[in-house]
Amino acid sequence: MSVPAIEIRGLTKRYGEGDAAVDALKGVDMTIHAGEVVGLVGPSGSGKSTLLKCLGAVTEPTSGSMALAGQTVYADRWLIPDLRALRRDRIGFVFQAPYLIPFLDVTDNVALLPMLAGRPNAEARIRALELLTALDVSHRAKAQPSQLSGGEQQRVAIARALANHPPIILADEPTAPLDSERALAVVRILNQMAEQYQTAIIVVTHDEKILPTFRRIYHIRDGKTYEEAGEAGQSHECRHRKPMT
Repeated sequence: MSVPAIEIRGLTKRYGEGDAAVDALKGVDMTIHAGEVVGLVGPSGSGKSTLLKCLGAVTEPTSGSMALAGQTVYADRWLIPDLRALRRDRIGFVFQAPYLIPFLDVTDNVALLPMLAGRPNAEARIRALELLTALDVSHRAKAQPSQLSGGEQQRVAIARALANHPPIILADEPTAPLDSERALAVVRILNQMAEQYQTAIIVVTHDEKILPTFRRIYHIRDGKTYEEAGEAGQSHECRHRKPMT
């Protein structure tokens, strides 16, 4: 078995102290391998956003451990001195809104992160065009974001997330503003990109129409995770939820 792209053990997050303390995460366990697209679902206030922020090195957990591509980045404290570089180089983000820079064309929106990471401009643009071609939006390479449809904008946002070859992508409600056809198209693209680039992708969603596309789903409830096989999984035997141990 290959080294997991994401491995979380006993992750907790407490906000506040004393009687006012709130435990948002209560010992989360999660394992995701390269090339997987995994759903993360749960009601509002269950801890989804907190877990995503911890994984994205935006919020510091309280205890536990997190490893990315075999490297432990957190073990009761951050082990990486430059969290900004960690986010830039090893984690791609896709949000509900594309958040494209309005005064840059499509190519430069995708090439910007590699440029900020120190790659030559020409190399960054070649990478951008490669991704835009893979996502079938290369014909919009010189367009401004305002000239794109909603689905095209989300494809460009996915290209941007892949630009620095990150081992993981965190997608937060990426299909929320889209109709059923475009939402399913985005999920198909995420699966294609995960397989092509061997990227592990976590999709946080309330969108019931895309749930059947996942092979595995993590439910989060009251700060704890429960795993089940998704409808797209090869095995349909373990449909009941079971606490992770």
